Amino acid sequence: MAFPQKESDMIHKIWFEKTPFEVRRVCLYYFLYTLFFVLSYLMVVSTFTFFHFLLNHDMGTVENWLNRNTWEILSLSKIVSLIIVLNIVKINLYKELRISSYFMLGGGLWIPSRKIIVMTIFILTIFYAFITQFGGGIVESEFQEYLFYSSFIGSFLFYFADFFVLYVLIDTFDVKRANENIVMYISFVFFLISAKIALPYLNKFYIFLLIHFMTLFQLGRKKKLIDPLFYALFVIAPLTALYGLDIVWDNAYSVFSYRKSLPIIGVVGIWAIAVGYYHFPRSIDFIKED
Repeated sequence: MAFPQKESDMIHKIWFEKTPFEVRRVCLYYFLYTLFFVLSYLMVVSTFTFFHFLLNHDMGTVENWLNRNTWEILSLSKIVSLIIVLNIVKINLYKELRISSYFMLGGGLWIPSRKIIVMTIFILTIFYAFITQFGGGIVESEFQEYLFYSSFIGSFLFYFADFFVLYVLIDTFDVKRANENIVMYISFVFFLISAKIALPYLNKFYIFLLIHFMTLFQLGRKKKLIDPLFYALFVIAPLTALYGLDIVWDNAYSVFSYRKSLPIIGVVGIWAIAVGYYHFPRSIDFIKED
């Protein structure tokens, strides 16, 4: 269904006249990244399915294999699309991407800030108390080492790859700080659509897709790579693999799980406080940075 002429003209005016050129370029390349991710994912799934049928495996065997290896397929697709898009940008610009400058900004390259450490401890501690209180208690399951590491590494790459692509693009195209939120909102729409296509059953996890995406973006605004990396490794991955916030398997293979759905307001509140603390000015921060 086509847009009416009036709405079409309005969208054209907002996008081409009101939206800064560098924002449009970043969003375009990020859209290509999500497109390549979806295509790569579908191609890998189709290829493995084809070979399973060649071996005369029944549909149940194929579905079970795909289910247990979804994180590996997602990770491979993210990495392939990341490499393709960043090389397209490099070729189109006829120059090196400014990845190195992004790594160096902020100083203390591999030393996480005290704020991100405090923020991580706060989220993990309060979230544990939250699911104990409102999730109906914690149920312990059998530890399955391979599936644990698959979920841990896969969830880390699923979010961090998108963050890395976005911030390389933002740094390369010199997006002004005032315009970064525009990039964040538009890119999240692309991120959500691509995730929904790859994983059509993730309805209950929309809130965590939003929270993790926005949190990584906000952490990255301080131009210090180690803080978003620290968050992805010590918040996203453990919550996914340990507590069943798994967009692929839910809590089927997690070490711990909870019985009831969590109140969305409480979940959002935990992260809002944590991110708010991270962005407090130093003058009112009770833990001084070196």
